[in-house]
Amino acid sequence: MTAIDGLGALVLLGLTAYAVLGGADFGAGLWDLSRNRAQRDLVARAMAPVWEANHVWLIFVVITLFTAFPGAFGVLSRVLVGPVSLALLGIVLRGAAFVFRQYGAPYGGAPVRGTALWGRVFAASSLVTPFALGAAAGALTGGELRVDGSAGLLVPYLRPLPLVAGLLAVACCGYLAAVYLSRDAERIGSAGLVARFRRRALVTGVVAGGLALAALPLLPAGMAGELRGVGLPAVAVSATGGIVGLLLLWRRHHSLARVAAAAAPAGLLGGWALAMHPWVLPGQVALAESAAPPVIAGPVLAILLTGLVIVAPCYVFMLRVLRTRNP
Repeated sequence: MTAIDGLGALVLLGLTAYAVLGGADFGAGLWDLSRNRAQRDLVARAMAPVWEANHVWLIFVVITLFTAFPGAFGVLSRVLVGPVSLALLGIVLRGAAFVFRQYGAPYGGAPVRGTALWGRVFAASSLVTPFALGAAAGALTGGELRVDGSAGLLVPYLRPLPLVAGLLAVACCGYLAAVYLSRDAERIGSAGLVARFRRRALVTGVVAGGLALAALPLLPAGMAGELRGVGLPAVAVSATGGIVGLLLLWRRHHSLARVAAAAAPAGLLGGWALAMHPWVLPGQVALAESAAPPVIAGPVLAILLTGLVIVAPCYVFMLRVLRTRNP
């Protein structure tokens, strides 16, 4: 295994962490669209301590791509300028709206004028960002993008596969958030909220599974073959995690369901990455050709691994402390 292989694995690890942890935050924003004050308060209480911290994984991915795969970073920056710009706009608006809404509607207090508007901005941004990122992945998978930009700015994303991939990303985020929030509601002893989020998790889990199946016949023949080959173990993990997660939810084992639910999008992302390998743009730009030379790749890998050894335990400790302080 070369340093380049290790850096590629770190990019996938960062994407998976962002999909599972940041994705749950985006999904929570969707469930914030509710007239039920207790539901909105639970979403805010669950998100407030960690929503900024979860973006560290996106920063990690961007820095690793920029440093270790400058060619891939340049190509992706050009061909994905539309959906990535939309996703970044959603991230900025979402963060600002969440903060403004919290100042306008403190826990247990009466909301001030304009709070509802910020809540809608927060929810809409939480929908737009995962849809844009999913559509970008779908367009890459479908081979519709061109390095020279001849495919156009929007046309590649209006095809069936990117649209289904965008909806799948939104459904996965909603599913993760509903599963996590059902456990949070159980911890505070709110049977009504547990039932509410459990229903939402079951529905969005089934929808996400249906969208994943709907995407299969839309894949190019080569990509479908890779999924049945090298990507099959990851796809099996995703399918098993999704089914087991739904069964655990049905049996009301919410803590275990969180683990299984996280495995579903993680396996899906892993299968996609394995099927895409060794390409950045299928048939046009190879990952190895876009990588930094070994003299750079080796030290960068060592630095990133050292950083992960420091950051990951701190992140876990932060979650444990905040969970203890916010029952």
